[in-house]
Amino acid sequence: MPNRISCREGVYGGWKTAVRYLPKAGIRNIELQGQNPEDLKEAAAACRTAGITPLTIAGGVDLADAASVAKVKELCDAAAAIDVHKFFISAHGEDRDAAMRILAELGEYAGVCGVVLCLETHPPFCRNADDMRRTMDIVGHPNVRVNFDTANIMFYNEGMNSADELAKIVEHVASVHLKDTDGGFHSSNFPVFGEGVVPFPQIFSILHDSGFDGPLTMELEGPLLHGLDAAACHEKVVGCMNYLQSIGEA
Repeated sequence: MPNRISCREGVYGGWKTAVRYLPKAGIRNIELQGQNPEDLKEAAAACRTAGITPLTIAGGVDLADAASVAKVKELCDAAAAIDVHKFFISAHGEDRDAAMRILAELGEYAGVCGVVLCLETHPPFCRNADDMRRTMDIVGHPNVRVNFDTANIMFYNEGMNSADELAKIVEHVASVHLKDTDGGFHSSNFPVFGEGVVPFPQIFSILHDSGFDGPLTMELEGPLLHGLDAAACHEKVVGCMNYLQSIGEA
C-alpha cells in the first residue's frame, strides 16, 4: 500500500510546485485538479517526466446543471487519455432523486472510459457511512464509489469515529483522502497526521483487511497551511510522511 501514497497538488498551490517538492518527501504520486483537457494532459506529462504519477484527478459537479455534468464527461475522457482511472468528485444537487439518476448516467459514461467516480465525504450524498450506503444502493453502478475522507466524517457529524464509519462502508470505497482533525464538529483545524484524533492505525488495518488497493491521497488544508510558502507547506507534508512511516504505512 505505501506506493499508493499521493498528495493533492493544491497543498503546494499547484502541480508545477508540487512536482519539485514531492520527491523530497518520498511521494511519487499526485492528485491533479481537473482543468480543461489540454491543461490536464500537459500537467500529467510534466508530472511523469518528473517521476510523479498522477493517480487521480479532482473536480466537482452540480448535478442540476447540464453544463457541469457535461464537464464531468469531458474530464472522464481526459482522464482516460492520461491513463488515470480514479476521479475524485464533489457532487451537489438539491433534487436527490434526479441527482441519483444523473450519477448513474455519469457512472455509465465513466465506465466506458475506464474511470471510477469517487464521491467526496460530505453532504448531501455522503455525509457518513449510512448516507454513503444509501447513495451507493440507489445509484447502483460499479463506477460510482466513495472517496472516504478520514477527517470529514468528524467535520460533518458529531460523535462519530472515522474507523467505525469506514468499517461500515469499506467495500464501496475506491479512494481515500488522508487528513487529520482535532475532532471538533465543523472544525477546520486539520493538523499534521498524528497530532489530531483520527485513528490512522485502525483506518489502515481496515483498508488492509478489505484488500483496498486504491490511492491514499494527502489532503492538507485549512489554518495549517494559511500564509505559508511552498517550503513551509512541504515541511507539513514531511511531518505527515514521518508519521505514516512511524506506523509502517509509508
